[in-house]
Amino acid sequence: MILYFLEPEVSGGHGEYTIYGTEDDIATEGISGKVKYLHYEFEGWLGDDLLESTPAFIVSSILETELENSDFIGYKLEECLITTSDEFKEMYPNKKIPAFSRFIPLGKIEVEGENFKNWSGHHFCLSPKGELVVTQEALDFLKRVSIDNCYITPLTKE
Repeated sequence: MILYFLEPEVSGGHGEYTIYGTEDDIATEGISGKVKYLHYEFEGWLGDDLLESTPAFIVSSILETELENSDFIGYKLEECLITTSDEFKEMYPNKKIPAFSRFIPLGKIEVEGENFKNWSGHHFCLSPKGELVVTQEALDFLKRVSIDNCYITPLTKE
């Protein structure tokens, strides 16, 4: 079986209102527990519907609706704060950012180089380092929206 390691567009970073988790949160929730509440501040945006600011991911309202209407399970969507930096406002005075939600994959996997092991069987997985790994079915689904600036690396079972 082949799975895919995704490196989505990074359009910004954690804003000042991000709330970070404790070591206990990380121990119980995995790497996604490192961020309890996400404030994503855009510094630019090439238009993708799936974005990253390690170890957190966000999805546009378009992708959120597609996910909710799909048969996929094994992920959570949470509210997050979306803002734009002063640089963003200067560079793109007329650019509108759609609504985004935090996307938390619930599957687990370990990635070493271009290999994987200990896959939980979920379509959307996070490694202990916060790497996003998806199945072929999930990748085909994501390609229906914009992930043009996402690096995709095939992984094989170790």
